[in-house]
Amino acid sequence: MSQAQSQFIKLCIANEILVFGDFTLKSGRISPYFFNAGKFSNGYLLGQLASHLGSLIIRELGTDFMLYGPAYKGIPIAAATAINISERSGTEIKYAYNRKEAKDHGEGGNTVGAPISGHIVILDDVVTAGTSAYESLEVIEQAGASLCAIVTILDRQEKAENTPLSTAQILRDRLNVPVLSLIRLDDLVEYIETDQSLKSHLEAMNRYRDQYGVS
Repeated sequence: MSQAQSQFIKLCIANEILVFGDFTLKSGRISPYFFNAGKFSNGYLLGQLASHLGSLIIRELGTDFMLYGPAYKGIPIAAATAINISERSGTEIKYAYNRKEAKDHGEGGNTVGAPISGHIVILDDVVTAGTSAYESLEVIEQAGASLCAIVTILDRQEKAENTPLSTAQILRDRLNVPVLSLIRLDDLVEYIETDQSLKSHLEAMNRYRDQYGVS
């Protein structure tokens, strides 16, 4: 875990974006932690998120792409990150996002923002079943563009159903693109090990990782 990752986790905990307890996930699993990207709900927090994502993306992918944010949580993430990367690099980073329902009046269509073209980076909060990524890929390919990477805030590093692989690993292998994340379950566990105030959650986190985590 890098210093930047540690700082980001600390920020998330301090602002209750990352919380610990017992949470029932959509999969039915009882998770000892919950990550709520909807709580990046003010300019400062969203700016911090964009800064961390911008650093990761520039370092790993450069700047030859446009960003795509799946509705709904991906929309502010893509917009803020486009601003951050543009200001850092002096490159005009375009972005777009989808509508949940196609608009049949005004400008019409099922996407908003820049026309989707060239190399596309999908930005989202957490990869779960991969549904959002596959739906986004369909929109991207229909526009004649190509997916070059998927970037998320958190990789839960959990086995997908009926497979020893995580959803992120499956997406990487099926789509043949990098799947990057700011932080992973392993980073959360490592952070807890160094923070005395969170030690009470360590056993539950390790138990959950042993049961559902990928090797």
